[in-house]
Parts: sequence; C-alpha cells; structure tokens
Amino acid sequence: MSGLPMIKNNQARQRLLAASDHIRSLRITIVCLLMVVIALWWRNGVLQEIRRVYIPPDLTQGLVTDFETVPAPTIYTFTYYIFQQLNRWRSDGEKDYPQQIYALQGFLTPACRAALESDMNEKQHLGELRQRVRTLQEIFGQSYTRQRVEIESSSSWKVWLDVNLMESIDGHPVKNVMLRYPLQVVRFDVDKEVNPWGLALACDETMRPELLTKDDVEQSFRRPGVK
Repeated sequence: MSGLPMIKNNQARQRLLAASDHIRSLRITIVCLLMVVIALWWRNGVLQEIRRVYIPPDLTQGLVTDFETVPAPTIYTFTYYIFQQLNRWRSDGEKDYPQQIYALQGFLTPACRAALESDMNEKQHLGELRQRVRTLQEIFGQSYTRQRVEIESSSSWKVWLDVNLMESIDGHPVKNVMLRYPLQVVRFDVDKEVNPWGLALACDETMRPELLTKDDVEQSFRRPGVK
C-alpha cells in the first residue's frame, strides 16, 4: 500500500510535465504565427511602395526606368484616351456628357470635375447638348511627339492635343473644327481599384482650346515658348 502514493505522485508529475510541454508547444506556435503575420505585413508594405512600373508603348530603343517614373508617351496616351472618352457623346449630349463625367470621375481631379460640370451646365443653358452626337480624334499627322509633353515636376505634366472635334444632330453635321487643347496631368494615386494609372486630368476653366487653321496642322508642332 505504501507504493500507491508514489505511483500517484509520478502520474501527477507526468501530467504536469505533459501540460507544460503542451503549453510550450502552443507558445512556440503562437510566436511562429506572429512572425508570419509580421513578415506578411512587412512584405505587403514593401510591395505597396514599389507597386507600379510604367512601360512606354515604344521599346525599340530599350528602356531604363525606376518605379513611379512616368514616361512622356504614357502621359500623352493617358491624356488622349481620357479626353477622347469625355468627348464621346453617342446619341444625346444632354445625357451622355454627364454620364461620361461621372464614369471618368476617378481619372479627374475634383477641380477638373467641377470645371467640366460648369461647362456642361453652360452648354445645356445655350442649347448645345440636346440630341448632339460628338466625336473627337487626333488630327492625322499630329499625334505624339516629345514636344507635346512638358514635364513641370515629377508629379505634374502639361500636354498639347491637336484634335478634330465633330458634332451632329440627327445625322446632320453642325460642327467640324480642328482644335489644340492645352491640358494638365497630375499624379492622383487615391484609388488603385478605380484608377490603376495613378494619374488624373487637372483641367480648369482657363484651359480653352486654340482654333487651328489648315496651315497650322501642316506644320510640325512646337511647344509654346520653344523656338
């Protein structure tokens, strides 16, 4: 009978050791999981810092770049694409113009959107939207050149577009003009899901187009102020 207490003590000691080993294993597991979480958090932060590389459309001469450097051709392509979509009224400018502004708001600065809405309201007041179909395209022979993009800073660019703007009502042409638009583009990295470019038009009411003549479009573009 004297051996029973010793057996019970050994069993209790073994249970305590097993519980201690289990607690130690849980602690090691928790530490490992915490390290994984920290590593993933750090990796996610690093990836966000190097999230975007801009590749220009022409790579015939190769490319040396770094993260977040935006090539001039990319700036021009972005500007032309967004501006062309803003001026695409498929059936009725009174409905299409506000719809395009809303659809492209992620690619417009708040001030630009306000300027476009002001322009829309003015055109509506003058009766220049109802039943109007509008298209905009580059003037042939006046597409991208390096002169058309001016780098103002690492986050701001000025772009000149030479375009043919056409409008019609019930299939009858009412406008067919050649215009030069001075536009500004800025970094606008506020919503990657909506705007993967990280760029936006920064238009305002002072950016009025210049009417081009036939002689103007037959000459190579030169940036204003450049001889």
